[in-house]
Amino acid sequence: MKKITLNKSDEVALIVEKIIDVDFKKVVLIIPRFSSLAESLSNFHLLKREADALDKEIFIESVDNRVIELAELAGIEALNPFFVKNKRQFSDIVPKKRKTKKIETSSWEESFMENLTDNLYDQKDEVDNHNIERKKVFEKEKEYKPIKKIFSFEKIPTKTISTLIVSCLIIYIAVAILPKADLKIITKKVEWTYNDSIITKTSAKIDYKNLIIPNQVFTQTNNTTMYFSATGKKEVKDKASGVITIYNSYSSSPQTLVINTRFLSPEGKLFLLTKTIVVPGAKISEGKIIPSSIDADVVADEAGEDYNIGPVKLFSIPGFKGGPKYDAFYGESKDNMIGGFVGEVSYPTSSDISVASKKIKETLESNLKNTLYSQIPDDFKILEGASSFSILNQDIKEAVDENNKFSIFGEGELVIIAFNEADLMDILTKNAEEENKDLYQLKDYDLEYGIARMDVDSGRLSFPIDFKSVLSYKIDVENLKKEIIGKSDIDLRKAIFSLSGLDTANVSLWPFWVKNVPAKLNKINIVID
Repeated sequence: MKKITLNKSDEVALIVEKIIDVDFKKVVLIIPRFSSLAESLSNFHLLKREADALDKEIFIESVDNRVIELAELAGIEALNPFFVKNKRQFSDIVPKKRKTKKIETSSWEESFMENLTDNLYDQKDEVDNHNIERKKVFEKEKEYKPIKKIFSFEKIPTKTISTLIVSCLIIYIAVAILPKADLKIITKKVEWTYNDSIITKTSAKIDYKNLIIPNQVFTQTNNTTMYFSATGKKEVKDKASGVITIYNSYSSSPQTLVINTRFLSPEGKLFLLTKTIVVPGAKISEGKIIPSSIDADVVADEAGEDYNIGPVKLFSIPGFKGGPKYDAFYGESKDNMIGGFVGEVSYPTSSDISVASKKIKETLESNLKNTLYSQIPDDFKILEGASSFSILNQDIKEAVDENNKFSIFGEGELVIIAFNEADLMDILTKNAEEENKDLYQLKDYDLEYGIARMDVDSGRLSFPIDFKSVLSYKIDVENLKKEIIGKSDIDLRKAIFSLSGLDTANVSLWPFWVKNVPAKLNKINIVID
């Protein structure tokens, strides 16, 4: 048996450590008056529980009756060395002179205890009677009111209640929340590389053996008209032109008018037909002639702005003058005659047209990429060389406007072949793990793509890759947690360091007083590296 003298301020955790440090199975705790332990019954329950867990028996010796009361309520044998409660308890802790088995004590302690025992036995009868009566009263009160006087909440100071609540909370946290097991397991590693081509096809399924994955073709068309400055200069003599409506009120027979047939305006401006036409015959209704008509293109007889005239109600045909057809065939212009000009004008040079054609191609391709890329799902990979742009139609208008600009109309098409990168990682991972007999799993990798080659007609895309990976030995974390639940620190380490594929491991139980793996899975944290 070992005696431990405590200080007033000693906390429960410190006392537990002192009990752990002694090698004796029986320990006597000498508690002074006004000890902080006497503030809460839970302190004594905790001492009792920890001692039982250590397979040790504890006794309490104190001159503080409150300490004695709380110790007995917690199931710990206790006595006041100046006021023994009963013979059995005293004899268990303080050896009588008549006993041959003695507690291991120092010489001065032994002398003190012998003198104390003699005095106590002289008062034995009086003390025993007093204790018997006191116990009866206490047991009777206990039946109706488990805690009286000492634990009456009406009489307990607010500070004491707060301390009790905090102590209970601390104990709960220490027992139910804080304990945890942290394991960092570093497994064996192997490397696996692949430096070759991957093939993708529009109609393909994933082929793990030949490393073929499916792809998807995305297509978009768009058109635009752009204007460009004409830098060329030249002297021109342009004739005005326009459209006139020619009427036949002569007969029901059609009339042919040959190219260059002249039409004369009232102001004397002469315009010529640009091609031969046939004016349909007039209709006869109730003896009346209803004129027929046809539209025809005409051009001024001379160049210049003087022929840029407005609408004309009546154009005569000088060729019919002097005959019956002169008044029956005539023309009318409803719009202006335009284009007559003599002087210097701008025109697009071949260089202007070349630059403009390149620009409209770049603009169409950029617009199409922005549009099409936004429509392709994020999990699809687009590689360099996996797109094809073409011009479907281009129309160049060389005539310049009032700002000396000419126009180009362009229509283009963009085709992109993309693939789901997850499919690629799937076949690479499967091949890597199969080559290592499925004992390892992919941990880290580096993937670089080369320039792709595409065939739009067949929907085929191929590309080289440089794949470097690191695989780690597989460990089933969930099963491992179930296997180590509740194990002692020693058994835990045995289980971990006997794992297949283990390189090294770091095992930690926390806080310091935890000696077993927690019984809850969520309190076990395993990190595999």
